[in-house]
Amino acid sequence: MALQNGAFERLQEEYSSIRMENERIRDERLEKVYSEHPEIKEADLKIMDLLTQKAFAALKGNDEKAVDDKIAAAKAEKETLVKAAGVDPSYEDRIYTCPYCKDTGFIVKSDGPAEKCRCFRKRESEILLEQSGMSELLKDNNFSVMRTDIFDEETKDHFVKAVDYCKGYIDSFDTDYRNILFCGTVGTGKSFLSCCIASELLDSYHSVVYMSAKTLFDTLAQAQFSRENLPEISAVRERIYDCDLLIIDDLGTEMTNSFVGTELFTIINERYNSRRSVIISTNLELALLRDRYSDRIFSRITGSYDVLRLYGPDLRNVL
Repeated sequence: MALQNGAFERLQEEYSSIRMENERIRDERLEKVYSEHPEIKEADLKIMDLLTQKAFAALKGNDEKAVDDKIAAAKAEKETLVKAAGVDPSYEDRIYTCPYCKDTGFIVKSDGPAEKCRCFRKRESEILLEQSGMSELLKDNNFSVMRTDIFDEETKDHFVKAVDYCKGYIDSFDTDYRNILFCGTVGTGKSFLSCCIASELLDSYHSVVYMSAKTLFDTLAQAQFSRENLPEISAVRERIYDCDLLIIDDLGTEMTNSFVGTELFTIINERYNSRRSVIISTNLELALLRDRYSDRIFSRITGSYDVLRLYGPDLRNVL
């Protein structure tokens, strides 16, 4: 998923700073060991000299065995010195904040292209969350602040089942492709449960884009009809199409026209084809959803989305 507004460059700079800081710490550690135990420094220099001799021997096509024997002996001597001095044998090891990608942000595979490391995806998600403005929203909308004492028994049982479904959706997100359509009247918990899912998936290094329908289509329209900032336009569309989870909140509150209908179908269809999940929340009943949008949109949603209906009083008047 693309980062916008120079965020990718900013992230690269972060990784560069991490590597430089870890190198500085390693240099200080080496210097401390060498100043306190000069014999260990001499042993390391001897090994480096022998390794250089081996490299030259290989270039000239000479027999390397004699040098290998000297290297083995020098390493054994150094090991004895380190143990006698009580020094941690890992004193010369490089330091990595992330052992998986070695602070590069990417994991290189022998059988394919490099992949983003989990640490990179986490920072990417944090930056995307920062850019989306959801930080404050998720503080008040996550499972840790959920209350069920505000429901009557029937509504409570129904809501708890919806919560259980959402938790199962999160647990199987990487293995079981599913989409959700939250239906219900205002204030029944649709946006709350969408935020709960977003929060949990962001915590597990998934990329999530959460936008109201109005903001989504306004953003796409601006990107579509703008004649400037083509890289930014491309990044906007990539962000919407390539994130792990796209959440469209309050579908039906936007001004509906042919552009909106076309973009909505394209998003739903292309994300379906690429097996990237979508969650939609709407105050519209299915019949009104069908009337407002095209038959092909209605067919795609009802055919590939799990419909969760929420009902009850407006919780915002209770809390």
